[in-house]
Amino acid sequence: MKANETKVDKFLATNETIFAIPVYQRNYDWTLFQCKQLLHDIIETGKNDKTNAHFIGSIVYVHDDVYTASGLTELTIIDGQQRLTTITLIYIALYRLAKEIDNQMLVNRIHKTYLINEFAPESEKLKLKPTENNKDALKYILSASDGDKFKGYSKIIENFDYFKSVIKVDNIELIQKGLSKLIFVDIALDRQKDNPQRIFESLNSTGLELSQADLIRNYILMDLSRINQDRIYKNYWEVIERNAKDETLNKTRISEFIRDYLTLKNKEIPNKGDVYAKFKEKYPTSTIDELEIVLSELKSLVKYYNKLTNPKNEADREIKIQLEYINRLEINVAFPFLMKVYEDYSNSIIEKNTFISILSLVQSFTFRRFVLGLPTNALNKIFMNLYDKVEFDNYLFSIQKSLLQRSGVQKFPRDNETISALKEKDVYNIKPKNRTYLFERIENYKNNEHVIIEGNSDITIEHIFPQNPDARWKIELGNDNYNWYSDNSCG
Repeated sequence: MKANETKVDKFLATNETIFAIPVYQRNYDWTLFQCKQLLHDIIETGKNDKTNAHFIGSIVYVHDDVYTASGLTELTIIDGQQRLTTITLIYIALYRLAKEIDNQMLVNRIHKTYLINEFAPESEKLKLKPTENNKDALKYILSASDGDKFKGYSKIIENFDYFKSVIKVDNIELIQKGLSKLIFVDIALDRQKDNPQRIFESLNSTGLELSQADLIRNYILMDLSRINQDRIYKNYWEVIERNAKDETLNKTRISEFIRDYLTLKNKEIPNKGDVYAKFKEKYPTSTIDELEIVLSELKSLVKYYNKLTNPKNEADREIKIQLEYINRLEINVAFPFLMKVYEDYSNSIIEKNTFISILSLVQSFTFRRFVLGLPTNALNKIFMNLYDKVEFDNYLFSIQKSLLQRSGVQKFPRDNETISALKEKDVYNIKPKNRTYLFERIENYKNNEHVIIEGNSDITIEHIFPQNPDARWKIELGNDNYNWYSDNSCG
C-alpha cells in the first residue's frame, strides 16, 4: 500500500488514465444535500486566501498494471466513487458554461485535462468509467445540447442539473480556485501485496454507510478477475438486484432477501446488521465454480421473492389474490418457507390448487394467532423450519399436520377459540390493513365474483349485524348468538 497526500485536480489530470468504477461498487447515489455541501465547501475554500488546501477524505484504488487495448492505464476505484464522480460533474458544468460564454481556452483546458483522454479511441475517451447504468448519463451531460432529453432516471443527471443551475459567470473563478485546493489521501493498493477486501471492510467500519448487500456484492466480486467480475455480475448479481426490490416504493430489498435465504439455509435468523458476516461465514472464499452454485440458487429464489414482494408480477389471478393478502398482512416472516414452496410450484412438483391452499393456510395460521393475541416472535422459528417438514408425496397434508401439532405459544388456534376471541376483538381499532383483510375475506366467502375492498372508495363500512334484522337471522344464529350480537352490535 502506498499513501500520499494528493491534489484532486492533479489526480484527475493524470495522462492516459481511466478511473474505472468496478461492477461490485454500489451505484452513484449522492443526494442534492451532499452536492450542495461539497460545492459550498469549494466556494468557501476559493474565497479564503489564507488556506491552500481543503481535505475531502481518501480515494482508494487498485493498481493492477491493467491496461486497455489502446495502452491506457486503468485504476480500479474501490473507495471514493461518490466524491470522484461528483467532482467530475462539477468540471462538466464548468466546461458547459465555458462553451456558453465562448471561453475556448477554458473549454480546452477542462475537457482535455480533466474529462477525456484526448488521443484515446472513442470507447476509452472518458477518464471516468462509471458502471454501465451511469455511463450513458455521463456521456449525455458531456455532449447533449439544451434541447435534448435524457431517457430514464439517473442521479448523475439530477446532480448535474443542480450544478448547472448554480455555477454561473459570477462564481466560475471562485469554483476553479476552490477545486485547485482540494486534497485527498491517495491510497494505491497492490493486489499481490495488499488485501483490497480487508481494507475495504476497514474503511466501511470507520464511516462508509454501505448496506449489507453492498458488502456482500463486494465480497463476491472484488477478488475475481475483470472478465469474471463482469460475467458474474451480469449473469447473477444484476438479476438479484433487479428482482429483490419493492417496486411500489422503488426500494431495494437485497439485504432482506439474503437474510431470508440465510434463514432458510442456516435455520437461524441473522440480525439485520450481521447478514454480511453470516454470509461470509456460510460461504468462505471459494472457487468460481462453488460461487456459481450459491449464486444460481439465489438467482432462482429471487424470482419468487420478487412476486411475494410485488404480487402484481404474478400472472395467475387466483394466486395473485392470495399473494396480495399475504402482502397486506405483512407476513414477511414466512418468506423463507414460501420461496421454496413457490419454487416447487414453478417446477411442477405441486399443483396450483395445492399452492393456493398453502398460501391460504399461512394466512389462516397467522391471522388466527393475531386474533388471539399470540406472540409474533414465535413465527420466526415456525417458518424457518417448516419446509423441512414437507413430505413430497403428501405435500399439503404434511404442512397442515406440522402446524396443527404445535402447542403453547406456537399453536394453531382452533375454530372455537378463534370465534370466541373474535367476539371480544375490537376489530374497528386494529390496523386498517388487518381490518380490511378480515372484511374482504368475509365479503368474498363463497362469492363467485371477487370484490376488492382495499382502495375502493365506493365501499364504506356500516354494520356487520343489521340494525333491524329479520327473523332469518335468529334462526341462523340461534338465540344465544343472536342476543349477543344484538347487545354488542355497533349498529
